[in-house]
Order: sequence, then C-alpha cells, then structure tokens
Amino acid sequence: MTDPDWDLVRRCQNASGADFEEAYRQLFVLYKNRVYTVCLRVTGNEEDALDAAQETLVTLARRVHEFGFRSRFSSWVYRIAVNAAIDVRRRRLETTHGPVSIMLGNGEGESVQELSTDPTASDPLVRTETEESRDLVQQALSSINPRFSSLLVLRYVQGLSYEEIAEILECNLGTVKSRLNRAHAALREFLTHHGGESYLEP
Repeated sequence: MTDPDWDLVRRCQNASGADFEEAYRQLFVLYKNRVYTVCLRVTGNEEDALDAAQETLVTLARRVHEFGFRSRFSSWVYRIAVNAAIDVRRRRLETTHGPVSIMLGNGEGESVQELSTDPTASDPLVRTETEESRDLVQQALSSINPRFSSLLVLRYVQGLSYEEIAEILECNLGTVKSRLNRAHAALREFLTHHGGESYLEP
C-alpha cells in the first residue's frame, strides 16, 4: 500500500521542536477541514463540532508517533475524528434533550486557513425537494444512533468506499455493509414516522 501522506507523517515522527511544529502544521492544514466536516455531521452543531475537531487534532499531534503505517493515514485520522465526535455528542445528549440540526455539505475548503463553519456545497447524502424535507433529514441524523449517523456521513458525505470505511472501523466488508443496512433502516424508520423519505444510493 502506498499513501502520499506517509512521507509527511514520517517527518513528524522523526522531528522534534520547531521541525516537528512545521511538519505537523502541514498535516493540520491538510486535514483540519475534513476533520471538522465529519465532526459537524456527527455532532449536529458547530460548537460541538469545533470541540470534537479540536480534540481530534490535539490527539493527532500527541499520537502521530504511534501511527504504524499499516493503513492509510486518512483512515487513522477519520477513526479518531468519528470517535471524538461520538463522544462529544453523547456527552451533549446526557445533558440536553431534543434533536439538533445537522448541516450538510462537503465543506472541504482545503485552502482555508481556519476551520470552516459554513458548508456551502451541495448535499450528496440525500436528495430532497423542499427545505422542510432537508430539515427532517437533519433531525433524523441527529436523532439516530451516532454510530449509524457516522457511517452515513463517511459513506455519503465524505464519499468513502466500503473498503475505506472498513479500514477506518477496523472491520470486514460484510460488517460494514450490515451496519450500513441497519443505518439505512434507522434513518428510513425515522423519516417514515415523521412524513419524510430518503433517497440513499448504495
């Protein structure tokens, strides 16, 4: 397996002081918006997404030396981001009640120097005809099991393949497909009970 990020990761692992800071800065710029996008979709609001993204990027800086080059570096980063977002969302749900809207869009913006909180691109997760329908999908994603919503985000917002998701979750393809089927069912059940419809494409 070859990964274009590995050389930069090795620079981080072999550097210290100012050299490490410069190498890590490049990793930060490369991944900050992708991390924020995942965290935003899973947590459902900007404040929690920023908290989860910050946790992810701090963990990345602290643990980059642990990366063993057995997978794509992006898979390792996504795994940390998903876990951080789920943890933040669960902490929020322990203290608050009611659905929180999830803003959709790809939010890549790789050239942006700060974490973007304004996703403006089209939504690849679900096709809807009205603003009311989009709001209902957002409520559904923030109401179903966060592990299901994170799967839907990885598949339909980030556009990752089953193989890439399997690498992130450290499981086999059969497990990914099974969990996605359950995620589809959970989303469909919510929408059905609230008068909506999903158009997820496998």
